Amino acid sequence: MITRYREYLEFLDKKLAKMFEAQKTFIKCKKGCAYCCREGEYPLSELEYINMMLYYNELPDDLKTRVDDNIINLLKKAREKMYECPFLVDGICSVYPARGIICRTFGLISFDEKEKKRIPFCVNLNLNYSEVYDTETQTLLGNAKDGSEPLAYNINRKFLRGSKVEKEFDIFFGEDKPLVEWLAQEDFII
Repeated sequence: MITRYREYLEFLDKKLAKMFEAQKTFIKCKKGCAYCCREGEYPLSELEYINMMLYYNELPDDLKTRVDDNIINLLKKAREKMYECPFLVDGICSVYPARGIICRTFGLISFDEKEKKRIPFCVNLNLNYSEVYDTETQTLLGNAKDGSEPLAYNINRKFLRGSKVEKEFDIFFGEDKPLVEWLAQEDFII
């Protein structure tokens, strides 16, 4: 099933690349930015988590040790709803090729389940979409100077991991939990 899931990720990444390319005027994401990894809940399905941990198990020992330390420190803390992703090392995702779907889609304007536009929080940090977003009224102001239009995409996790996707790719995402809850089930020495 992991092979089929990875095929789905390849398919999804190609679709997302086109979306990010179409919105490149508004996107400020770059290696080392990592604001999206510094405070979140990181919900993952069981399949996403298994894939991530398979990749983690292949990390070089020194990097794996640093991730282990991050995980142990996270698990020692009182369970906070928002936390820094333990796979973030020196501002870079150590499991980037196996990152979750929520990580792959972050940065674009999306629709939630009620079809309301969700603007990435980094707009408030003068990053993605900030030049066409009014933080006071919390509304998009229109097109960029070059005429580019800020678009919203149906990339919510429910849609990207729905039964149609499961059937088409012959995969099963399984249960959903925040990353910290998945990690708490592992044998990390605390």
